[in-house]
Amino acid sequence: MTMHENTRDHQLERATVSNDLKELWILHKSPSMNVRRAVAKNINIDSKIANNLALDPVLNVSYIASKNPKCELKRDFCDTIITACVDCLKDERDLICTGCEKITNASLTF
Repeated sequence: MTMHENTRDHQLERATVSNDLKELWILHKSPSMNVRRAVAKNINIDSKIANNLALDPVLNVSYIASKNPKCELKRDFCDTIITACVDCLKDERDLICTGCEKITNASLTF
């Protein structure tokens, strides 16, 4: 990858729109939760990527991955742990959580 391709913005863009499974495989291992979450939403991933992400230690990633139609791994998530942030479907490329209506209008429990 070139320097430009290593930027977070570029990775988010590729994670969202790519249909290249090799590229998506690399991106699904990103240290950035938002990049992994964008991959989890991408309809072009395969079941192996979806299943891996469904086991991600970050709930924001694993929950969204489990909702991807390619995910074969069925997981039950307790409703009490699914916060507005976890269930958020905003595009990670434009995600600004500060001042989010969902956060200010929801009672978040941690």
